[in-house]
Amino acid sequence: MVITLRNPFMLLAALAWPIVGSAAELVAPGAKPVKLAGGFKFTEGPAVAANGDVYFTDIPNNQIHKWSVADRKLSTFAEDSNGANGLFFAEDGSLYACQGLAKRVTAYTSDGSDSNSLAKRYGGNKFNKPNDLWIDGKGGVYFSDPNYGNTEHTQDGEHVYYIPPGGEVIRVADGFKRPNGLVGTPDDSTLYIADIGDKKIYRYDIQSDGTLKNRELFCESGSDGMTLDQHGNVYLTSGSVKVFSPEGNQIGDLKFPENPANVVFGGKDLKTLYVTARTGFYSLDMAASGAKREKPFRITISTVQDKMLYDKKEFSVETGKQVQLTFINNDFPPHNLLIVKPGTADEVAKLAILLANDGFKKQWRPDTPKILWGSTMIDYEQKSVISFTAPAPGDYPYVCTFPGHALLMRGMMHVLPKGGAKKK
Repeated sequence: MVITLRNPFMLLAALAWPIVGSAAELVAPGAKPVKLAGGFKFTEGPAVAANGDVYFTDIPNNQIHKWSVADRKLSTFAEDSNGANGLFFAEDGSLYACQGLAKRVTAYTSDGSDSNSLAKRYGGNKFNKPNDLWIDGKGGVYFSDPNYGNTEHTQDGEHVYYIPPGGEVIRVADGFKRPNGLVGTPDDSTLYIADIGDKKIYRYDIQSDGTLKNRELFCESGSDGMTLDQHGNVYLTSGSVKVFSPEGNQIGDLKFPENPANVVFGGKDLKTLYVTARTGFYSLDMAASGAKREKPFRITISTVQDKMLYDKKEFSVETGKQVQLTFINNDFPPHNLLIVKPGTADEVAKLAILLANDGFKKQWRPDTPKILWGSTMIDYEQKSVISFTAPAPGDYPYVCTFPGHALLMRGMMHVLPKGGAKKK
């Protein structure tokens, strides 16, 4: 293996003074690529399970394989995979897959069954050829839909889509020649998308509803698959494994015996880089570890039937903590839950009333920056998942803005300093 530095002075600087995330610190000292298995036709889509095992696809052979980290053995997880390509594990242990031949995104159970289809159509038409996917902290799924090998498009172009938890698929990004690999940051703030057809990587801001904004060119490089390390460095596959800093500067070039197609950090400590490379499957011991999603602070707030109340009047969380708030409506009228800036609950409730005839169309959610996060209006027995990062310390009200409901339906999120005592 060869590590190539774009600037030779970087190596001198790294030797003189350690720089977190620098090229000199990416790979474990003396480590070289190890071929774990071979004889495949085209390996792709590596995904790491909760125990560190790595699953990957052999697309032409219609197979999904499993590499056991503990036993260092390869087995076949699924046959007749419908051209499965990109893989990703959901929090419940299900393995999600892009099935190119079936033109769908599906979920596999632990026995290799793929009976749960998550998305098959958009706008009444089948997808082109779903390729790669990434799952956010709420369980929503982003996936790319290029058109490899098909003579005609079944969609009006090659785009990126999002499947909201429990919702219908939406299109969230377009303007690509051929979108391929994609990956998001553990805090659900940023999504990277490779346009392999134009040899560019784009970066987007992820919004609370899963949509994407602020498209920005991250670097000039194509890529098939990609992954992130603990420092936010982006690992691309384009002839080699190219490593870019979060600022978009190339800091490393990891060479393998075959051209890499995709890459993931795996193993129990996420300090092994696993690479699918055409006919082979490789590993490389790393000094850096893979990016890992911090387990969020989870809380469920429900409405109380026939009482027009939230069942929790307050809760506390530390600043900077990822929060996953599940809002469940157990009451017959529609309700929402909006978290607002300190001291603004009454003002936001009044703004909602002023929507008048536009209220239902706008979900009784006024256009104001005083609303930080929240749900739409949901009906009886429906639920909504709200994910965000706990803001600066302070008291943040939450309120239902359906006219008149705010008189009773409100509570308080106490955001504490790190290490602060929690309020009862």
